[in-house]
Amino acid sequence: MPADITMPKLSDTMTEGRLVSWKKSVGDPVERGEIVAEVETDKAVMELEAFASGVLAEQRVKTGEMVAVGTVIGVIGAAGEFPSATQEEPKPAQQPVTEAAAAVMAGDVPERVMELPEKEAPAHAPPETEHGEGERAAPAVRRLARERGIDLSLVTGSGPGGRILLEDLERHPAEKPKPESTAAGGGGEGEPLSRMRSAIVRVTTRSWQTIPHFYETIEIAMEEAAEIVRELKGSGREVTYNDLVIKGAAMALTRYPKLNASLVDDRIVSHGQVNIGMAVAVDDGLLVPVVKGCQGLALKEIAIETQRLADKARSGRISEEDISGGTFTISNLGMFGIEEFAAVIFPPQAAILAVGSVAERPVVREGRVAAARTMRVTLSCDHRIVDGAYSARFLGEFRRILESPVLLLV
Repeated sequence: MPADITMPKLSDTMTEGRLVSWKKSVGDPVERGEIVAEVETDKAVMELEAFASGVLAEQRVKTGEMVAVGTVIGVIGAAGEFPSATQEEPKPAQQPVTEAAAAVMAGDVPERVMELPEKEAPAHAPPETEHGEGERAAPAVRRLARERGIDLSLVTGSGPGGRILLEDLERHPAEKPKPESTAAGGGGEGEPLSRMRSAIVRVTTRSWQTIPHFYETIEIAMEEAAEIVRELKGSGREVTYNDLVIKGAAMALTRYPKLNASLVDDRIVSHGQVNIGMAVAVDDGLLVPVVKGCQGLALKEIAIETQRLADKARSGRISEEDISGGTFTISNLGMFGIEEFAAVIFPPQAAILAVGSVAERPVVREGRVAAARTMRVTLSCDHRIVDGAYSARFLGEFRRILESPVLLLV
């Protein structure tokens, strides 16, 4: 019996995805669990597994096409079943399925970086029905044409029956929008937001508009921590300051669990696991992979996991599982020489810790000014969940752990 391959829903807010590549050709045998295709969300490229064995009988969506979640992109048939000489052409994308509100369970945070709704057509783009082009192009093609200001009636389609494909648009020059005048003068052509940047716009705007932030900053003596980093590097068990921060934060969060919680409706939901997200800079934005179960991981295990997740994030091969379930976030800009800063909370988490550089700074000891290696951190908190004194006690515990780093090795 034929089995459909559909565009999967890879995140709580995903409504569409792009087919990056087919890993199987029509007629190739397929085993259950094998990778048959790669699909792209606004965050990463993810592998799509087959849920049945047989033969790839159809490829209904071409490489590069954007289709709605639930759209059939291919078909797996029984062994011996092959497509007819005239393969069915790609079907238009179905309408996205309405999403039901999901309850937040312990350790499961449903919203991270989300997609924005489809952009409105520019004023200069012709209506898609004006030239009767709806039948010659899939919705994803028409949408891209609108964004680029391309009149589909002027495009020669290379698909079956003259159907216009995404690659046909790539060969067709886009119309340049007319510069809009601005009150400040010096207006010009703008750069459209990427999918990732659009997602960041939505999350940070929601955070800033709905979460009452307050901030607390402390300075931590890091001389003993620096010695731990040097000793472990010499022994071949390399760890970074960021690994120490994650482990220290996890230990402190077990004592101050309100900072490892979320506000859901009128309830504060505590999370059973300490799942710490770490902000990783990538091209055109950032990703926040999550180190899960930090409260039960040794320092070396955290170091291995952070390296694995950072490598996957920067290569664009991170999975939805890798970025799901964060309950607390750490953003470290110390490697860029930033001394201190304040970060925006990722909804619906209660807090985010901004970490500055470890550097030589003047300190006062026994009435005298001396140089010491220190690190400044700023905790951004949701005032609806915690108050200043509670957060201050958390930071005090965090400082105590990092200034006695042998605790991190237990």
